[in-house]
Amino acid sequence: MNKKILGVNLSHNSSFAFFKNNTLIEYYEEDRFNKIKNFRLRPKIGLEYEFECLKKFKNIEFDMVIFNSFDWGDSIYEKILIDNILPQIKFKKYIYVEHEHHLFHVLCGFYFSKFEEAIGIVVDGGGERIINPLFRTVQSIWKVNNKNINVFYRHATMKRNDYFSNFVDTEENFKDDFGCDTKLSNKLAGGQRYLYYRTKSGFKRGEEGQLMGIAAYKNKKTDIEPELIEIANKAQDETLEEVIKLIEKAMTYSDCRNIILSGGYHLNCSNNFKLVKHFPHLKIFVDPIPYDGGTAVGACLYDNYKR
Repeated sequence: MNKKILGVNLSHNSSFAFFKNNTLIEYYEEDRFNKIKNFRLRPKIGLEYEFECLKKFKNIEFDMVIFNSFDWGDSIYEKILIDNILPQIKFKKYIYVEHEHHLFHVLCGFYFSKFEEAIGIVVDGGGERIINPLFRTVQSIWKVNNKNINVFYRHATMKRNDYFSNFVDTEENFKDDFGCDTKLSNKLAGGQRYLYYRTKSGFKRGEEGQLMGIAAYKNKKTDIEPELIEIANKAQDETLEEVIKLIEKAMTYSDCRNIILSGGYHLNCSNNFKLVKHFPHLKIFVDPIPYDGGTAVGACLYDNYKR
């Protein structure tokens, strides 16, 4: 059966993936059409925006449309966006999958990796909310093969900026109802740490790459302010150390040596290379669409991995 599935990412880098019989046929990001970098459809314009890339699918009737987002914390926002998109496509059924943002990151990376089995490691600036709306998952560890996917570990933090700087650092560790090791904290971690340094350095949303590039000027003759170079290197060094520890933790859950890196943090080519050098005994594959755009690909595979 040639089942046609459309995966939709409602987060930044709004994207659409068309799968037929478990094979990716087409993939589009709206910002390639409207020229608005990192485009994200927001509820205030959600009832009126017409997607240019959806016109590519005008002659296709989808058996299933699967929506996902980074988790706004209130599904009414997603509903506004979904209600705008549905009239622009032909479909038989649709679903919106909540609280599974990191799952879709892993599935995207696994699809492209061609591994038969792998450990998926996701690091980003804030995925699905867990426990209550304050806590966003920023790190997670998964085991995935062609039939099953399981999550071993989640770290969710409520610290995104200096708002919580006057709070005493706290950390709580427990197993959730599904046996997943879970950490809740109000400490900077994962992509949030990088976003913190990006803001501190004066760069805007989407300019993390500039901060990464500046780190390369350490101990070199340049007109760049020394303070800015120091911040950039803190961002690189501290987050690299975090991911090294995360990979080492992943090795305590499984002896699988195939590693998939996904989540927006892994756009960091410099640190990805350092990870490959640090773990020469591992086969490390970096998701080619590690940012939220790739979750549209992961969404198309959701039916194969319902947990």
